[in-house]
Amino acid sequence: MTGTSNEASLIPGLTALVYDASVQARFATLLMVAGTLLTSGWSQQPAKADSAKSEPKYDQTFSGLIVELSATKITVSRSILGKPAEKRTFSIKPDTRIEGKLRVHAKVTVGFVTTDQGDVARLVVVRPAQKQPDKK
Repeated sequence: MTGTSNEASLIPGLTALVYDASVQARFATLLMVAGTLLTSGWSQQPAKADSAKSEPKYDQTFSGLIVELSATKITVSRSILGKPAEKRTFSIKPDTRIEGKLRVHAKVTVGFVTTDQGDVARLVVVRPAQKQPDKK
């Protein structure tokens, strides 16, 4: 190993890997910057840009046909084979997310929470109408 003051070995005992002191300083700086970026979350997945698109929180769902509709309430009826038809009314609040166009006789799925004031719709999804198969 040469005895100059600007040279040092990265691996002790191996004289083949000798670097100038300025190269070592740049390499050390690069490692510190890379470590800082990795630990600061730079390498993590970016957060969703539009948090409004995230699904609202609800506890239960109810699916069926809309039988009554107003600006503040929606009544949905569902029939299960072997059971009587069941109707539920949900309040529609300003923060209720509605996907699709609400209309009477449309199939919907309602995500809702139960509060002291009754069932409050958090998400209403209008299901597309099924096309009738062609009769030949």
